[in-house]
Amino acid sequence: MAPARLVRPPTCLSCLRRLAQPTPSSFLALPLAQQQTRGVRTTKAEEEDLQGIPVRLLRDIRGFGRKDAIIRVKPGRMRNYWFPKALAEYMTRQRFKELGLTEAAIGVRDRNFGTKLVLEDDDDKKLLAEEGPPGTTKSKKDTLTLPAEETISLLQTVLPSTLTFMRKPIPAAPAPAPAPAPAAPRSPSLAANAAISTATPSPDTAAAASSSTEAASVAIFGSVSTNDILAVIREKLLEADPSRGGRIALEAEGIEIQGLEGEDRIKHLGTFEVLISASKDLEPVRREVKVVAEE
Repeated sequence: MAPARLVRPPTCLSCLRRLAQPTPSSFLALPLAQQQTRGVRTTKAEEEDLQGIPVRLLRDIRGFGRKDAIIRVKPGRMRNYWFPKALAEYMTRQRFKELGLTEAAIGVRDRNFGTKLVLEDDDDKKLLAEEGPPGTTKSKKDTLTLPAEETISLLQTVLPSTLTFMRKPIPAAPAPAPAPAPAAPRSPSLAANAAISTATPSPDTAAAASSSTEAASVAIFGSVSTNDILAVIREKLLEADPSRGGRIALEAEGIEIQGLEGEDRIKHLGTFEVLISASKDLEPVRREVKVVAEE
């Protein structure tokens, strides 16, 4: 009788996994996250809605969802806008436990929330604005967006003259100590204890020059871009006129920050003039953007 051959144990990781799972691997046996789906494509917006940090809305927010909805948003939006204005709260592990919820309660942003308008036709039937009355081919954007003339009028009457942004200043490095002035030559005819007068700048002049230089060169953490200005404009108009504030015909390309030399965003403290244009054929609206130090 021939002796039994010893089989060498496999060293390949794939083989070891196959031996550890004796049941045949099939598509249905794999977890949902590992299943390969073909023909299903996700848009960039849908991918962004699944990223970010979980927050709970404390108010109804147009384009995001109703109050108490738990969704994921970008950390910058929560840190700079929602949390300072008490529009949402962070959903930490401790907060999930306090509310008796799990991470399964995290939903998806509702981009259509608050954007559907209801119109009344002649027969007192309600129609969605994006569909339009029968026989028309108006698109959703054309129906919801205000005309440029009405947008300019709304900006002139509702938008405040100054838009304030709070940013944390970057601590400036200590200035090097000034070099001592060279000693003035003494005349041999002067006594040893005689004093020599030197020209020194007045304290007021030196302080004014120092303060003006520091105010113009204080850099900030997080710049102020045209998108940031547009977001604040939409919030101001939405608070003042909820029916028309969210329908303005305004894009970030229509906002121009004056006084920036080769830059497209504000990177230091100060006051800047901004031109807001809804159309090339209309006069732009002029407002001030003030960037102040965060307390």
